[in-house]
Amino acid sequence: MPSQPIPNAAVTSSAETVEQRFRRLETIWESETQFLSDAQRIIEHPAFQEIIRLGEAVVPLMLRDLEKGPRHWVWALPRITGVNPVPQADAGNIRKMGEAWLRWGRERGYQW
Repeated sequence: MPSQPIPNAAVTSSAETVEQRFRRLETIWESETQFLSDAQRIIEHPAFQEIIRLGEAVVPLMLRDLEKGPRHWVWALPRITGVNPVPQADAGNIRKMGEAWLRWGRERGYQW
């Protein structure tokens, strides 16, 4: 894992949308953590933390990604929303965790 700051993570162009920033950070995060197996190191990555700081605005983007298939956004969503709709029996099963988050999003009227 690099020890350098994320380029342009703290400062964004006024022309960069939330989704563009989200996708830019996602690309950095995925490329720098793709070979890690330690979940703690993956979620502590600076790009992942910056994504979390984007807040509620990225929840629909994460839900859209989860609809396409299992994603590690299931680790970011509780940190952003302050809730965790995943049943204890499904904890650790990324696919089932994603399904729980999709149900949660639909029940709350999120559109993605």
